[in-house]
Amino acid sequence: MRNGLVEILKDAGYNADSAEDGQKGLEKIRENDFDVVLTDLIMPVMGGMELLRNIKQIKPSTSVIIITAFGTIENAVEAIKLGAADYITKPFKIDEVQTKIRKILAEREFETSPHILDSNIMKAISNPIRKDTLKILAASGKLKFTEIRNALKIDDATKLSFHLRILKSYDLIEQDREKVYMLSGSGKKLMDNLKKINIGTLNI
Repeated sequence: MRNGLVEILKDAGYNADSAEDGQKGLEKIRENDFDVVLTDLIMPVMGGMELLRNIKQIKPSTSVIIITAFGTIENAVEAIKLGAADYITKPFKIDEVQTKIRKILAEREFETSPHILDSNIMKAISNPIRKDTLKILAASGKLKFTEIRNALKIDDATKLSFHLRILKSYDLIEQDREKVYMLSGSGKKLMDNLKKINIGTLNI
């Protein structure tokens, strides 16, 4: 699978390289500057989480996508909090990998633009699902999980739950006692600021 990914990405115009375990991958990362790293969660010698931590220490600007067959929300959220840009669950389609790579490269270009906003917050809202969730909550005030899911037309409840947890982890949304979602104070302030500076890239 690894060799196949390399060939496909090369055919798509990327300069791709590979390593058979986390330690050898880390050695290549130390010696070269990669825009994006695709890493399995479970690997010999050094696992994906440990590799992610090391990458963020030595090459913090490198974006990391975690590939896992154990795609629980907890693992994905932990990876995102450690600095991963995104995750992919096996089995996956190559189109999904290429789409995520393109998205990350577009985000990297956007993050270097001269907008004065916290980079972690920008990462949190750069995902279309999370961005659209903030937009509908800003417009509606309060919504239940099912209402958000219907508004976004998302079939996979687990996927939406994951993105809502990311937004909560960045204190952009909150829930009341009835588990109804709404923007937090930070979320309201963020949306107000985005409207003021008119970030066309995010279509706020």
